Amino acid sequence: MTDNNEQKGPWPQGDPELGRRLSSIRLRAGLTQTDIAGKVAVSRQHISNIETGMTSPTVRVLRDCLRSCGTDLAEFFYGPLPINQTRRQREYHSKLQALLQNDTTSPVVTKVLDSFITSMQSSLTAVVQPIRVQARRARARHTKEDRKVS
Repeated sequence: MTDNNEQKGPWPQGDPELGRRLSSIRLRAGLTQTDIAGKVAVSRQHISNIETGMTSPTVRVLRDCLRSCGTDLAEFFYGPLPINQTRRQREYHSKLQALLQNDTTSPVVTKVLDSFITSMQSSLTAVVQPIRVQARRARARHTKEDRKVS
């Protein structure tokens, strides 16, 4: 059983911390990698690659893995809902959970989240320095050159 989503995720390499957390949740649910792979319709090797940080799951694979283990995306990323939430926080969590669990909106939300993650990763890996850092370094170079000339 394989899935076209088995290519490496939006990052050139997976996230080892995410993989460890998924492995821990799977083990607490008493499931093997083979059990999860069957429920999610991917290969056991793909689950292993995610758990070891070799690759990143798509949002669909992550969502289905979590459902198989008895949890959901909101709890995975945000933890259990705190008792002392404000009304606005409760509304936010309810809306997020409804979007992720709705079969009609979930594919759209999944695509948006995958695109967002890809763009965030690209911006995090770009070697772009703020203008003030570039200016400070240029001034330091000029100061050193001026000292050498004097």
